[in-house]
Amino acid sequence: MRDFSLADWVYPALVCPKCRLPLLRVGGSVRCAAGHSYDLSAKGTLNLSPAAGKNHGDDADMIAARRRFLETGSYAPLASALADEIAERIGEGSPLILDAGCGEGYYTAAVARKLPSARLIGLDLSPEAVRALAGRDEAREGRIFPLIAGVYRLPLGDGSVDGVISAFSPYAGEEFRRVLRPGGYLFRAIPDRRHLFALKEVLYDLPYENEVAGFEEEGFDFCGAKEIRTVFTLKTPSEIADLFHMTPYGYRTPPAGKERLAALSELSVGAEFLLLTYRRA
Repeated sequence: MRDFSLADWVYPALVCPKCRLPLLRVGGSVRCAAGHSYDLSAKGTLNLSPAAGKNHGDDADMIAARRRFLETGSYAPLASALADEIAERIGEGSPLILDAGCGEGYYTAAVARKLPSARLIGLDLSPEAVRALAGRDEAREGRIFPLIAGVYRLPLGDGSVDGVISAFSPYAGEEFRRVLRPGGYLFRAIPDRRHLFALKEVLYDLPYENEVAGFEEEGFDFCGAKEIRTVFTLKTPSEIADLFHMTPYGYRTPPAGKERLAALSELSVGAEFLLLTYRRA
């Protein structure tokens, strides 16, 4: 059984998803004054999704593929740049940081390693993803709290966090602004125009560039954008398959494109990211 007291720092920030009252830990569960109760799992996760009990988010196969791919280090330049940016902006003291749409926690853990005094909430709608996050050392040590919930209705109080990370996940600007303290920071990682273009050239007869719109967001002051570029080579069919399955391309790739990809034994790919930083107005 997980030692729930290691993450007691998280409870003052949490609110009940049903009534929005504060939550308190009582043994192996959390409860609000209205009597709503939520059990902490043996792995240390907490489900505060309004649709608790239903299957949502990425499935186990996609989570496993993403974890295997990320462990190759191919996206390490983005993780390093994100952690450095957060350290520069809010690294002093013990900031409370929300990773909204954290997946299996690759970027969450990178920030925790960079900022040992920070407290992080890793939030995702996928129970499979949050269970994977709960297995990381930083979560077992109580420095990351694994939380099942959606980004469009965050179970967090107004102005309760110092920073929000949104890395390749749905953007919920109104909610992010609500939970950030005045002057808190939002960090977004998004694909640039030619991100994974070599992969698209295999999958599609007419590969397309990503659309990158303006960077202004309502309620935030834009602090700047950083371009991160890297090239990596996938040297086995299984590594290529892992990259494909962690992307949304699987939902819209024609059979011929999948066949071309499956025939490859090696693939060099360029990854292009934009790291955007905002300050809550």
